[in-house]
Amino acid sequence: MKKTLVSASIVAAFAVGSLAGINISRADLQKSTQEHLVMATNWFQTSAENKALQIQTYNVAKEELAEIMVKKIAKDKKNKKKAKPAAVVLDIDETVLDNSPHTAWTIKNNVAYPEGWDEWIHMAKAELIPGAKDFLLAAKKLKVDIYYISNRTEAERADTVKNMKLHGLPNLDEKHLLLKSTTSQKGPRQQEIAKTHEIVMLIGDNANDLSDIFYKADLNTRYNNVDKIAKDLGVKYIQLPNPMYGDFEGAIYNYDFKKTEDQKAADRYNALKTMK
Repeated sequence: MKKTLVSASIVAAFAVGSLAGINISRADLQKSTQEHLVMATNWFQTSAENKALQIQTYNVAKEELAEIMVKKIAKDKKNKKKAKPAAVVLDIDETVLDNSPHTAWTIKNNVAYPEGWDEWIHMAKAELIPGAKDFLLAAKKLKVDIYYISNRTEAERADTVKNMKLHGLPNLDEKHLLLKSTTSQKGPRQQEIAKTHEIVMLIGDNANDLSDIFYKADLNTRYNNVDKIAKDLGVKYIQLPNPMYGDFEGAIYNYDFKKTEDQKAADRYNALKTMK
């Protein structure tokens, strides 16, 4: 009963607009464990630069996919073996759907993920990342099979589909929506798709969405591994911006999220590269 009441209060807080309606003093901010997210969330939600980057990224992806398909069709005609159909694989959160209102809510209520996340998903109110729908409809027109690989859970499937259907997005059946079961690693799910399709493009806001070479890698390895896929960035691998959360943060903490807030803050400061 207590959990039900807490959950109901969270939903009510979202519904009455607490995202924008809380007055926070400087003293409160100094006590907040979430203050480090304020500027990142400001940038994600309000900057012209972020919106421009998102649209630009999807515009480039759309143009590249058209070129890829022209080349694939020509290659498949020459190949005597039956060719696999093309597939595009996308993450969902901060790649197709914008969940920044949830992040903003955690900041203003001084709580951390996953607090309020289930309630946010159940609301099915996330808006689209700019450019995403145009790209997806263009991919559908090119007869490219669209798969979504997300670390949302099976319990969140119905609400996720509901949210995406509200925006008229394609390929939302069970086959094309691969959610988290036993691991957050996306490589195994990508490999399942690759059994029947040629994956011609992967899109995500986390480097782990693109390749397993980033999965649970330390901070320097993740950074240096970008060089390994550099020639395919903007072609096969499409990276979207997300300064609010992701494995870049986990790597800073050495993936130990049980650290105290003071320890995490120290890790963030120690990861800064300063002028000498």
